[in-house]
Amino acid sequence: MIEHSDGRTLKTTRTSLEILTLILEHDGLTLAQLDGMIESPKSSILSHLNTLCDCRYLVKSDGTYHVSFRVALLGETVRSRYPSRERVRTVLEELAETTGEEANFTIFEHGRLLLFHGTSGNAATEEDEADYRSEYYLHNTAAGKAILSELDPDRVERILDKWGLPRESEATITDRERLFETLEAAADRGYGVVDEEFAPGLVAVGATVHRDDGTVLGGLSVGGPKYRVDRTRIDQELGDQLLDAVGALESTLQS
Repeated sequence: MIEHSDGRTLKTTRTSLEILTLILEHDGLTLAQLDGMIESPKSSILSHLNTLCDCRYLVKSDGTYHVSFRVALLGETVRSRYPSRERVRTVLEELAETTGEEANFTIFEHGRLLLFHGTSGNAATEEDEADYRSEYYLHNTAAGKAILSELDPDRVERILDKWGLPRESEATITDRERLFETLEAAADRGYGVVDEEFAPGLVAVGATVHRDDGTVLGGLSVGGPKYRVDRTRIDQELGDQLLDAVGALESTLQS
């Protein structure tokens, strides 16, 4: 949940983690492949690989490095700190079925949103392949706007300083003053709205999901193509359906 660091950071540690992330994202890489991705001498990359293997975070097979099962075990330990998938799935599938649109639950961490679980409209299909791999900015996502609207302005500024306001579509808001205006509107409504700011043709609404102690856990969002999701439907239907789903999810998390 911390968006900034007050202490000194180590470039070597950052490089090791970058290598680990790349290997995970590509489901295995060789030293030669990493040499074209990392801005370090090949000998230095090899030293990082050897260290990660020695610490059992990587395994090597026929010259290709893979993330070890030990990392998966660590991940399972982390999962215990978050809601059970079954509880989240139940709420999301009901929201998706009710609205006929895609619904997602994301975890708020280090100023970004990480996909926890999603369903897709009437099909209500599970997106396990994307779990913990898809990350989103806050400024151009509906749940992200809702979360930002609840945070202290200084904390919002730190998040924006760290991640910026990258343009991901023509409609993405890249001006801080204009963003803060939309955050005020989100705070008044109780949910955030993005109108093609994340992707062309996509409109979504999102709201904050809280832990028992009132702190931000993540965000719940629902949305679809602009020809089905307009502001009238948001104001008269989707907004209330979303907030009802948030209430149901928070209630089940407290039980």
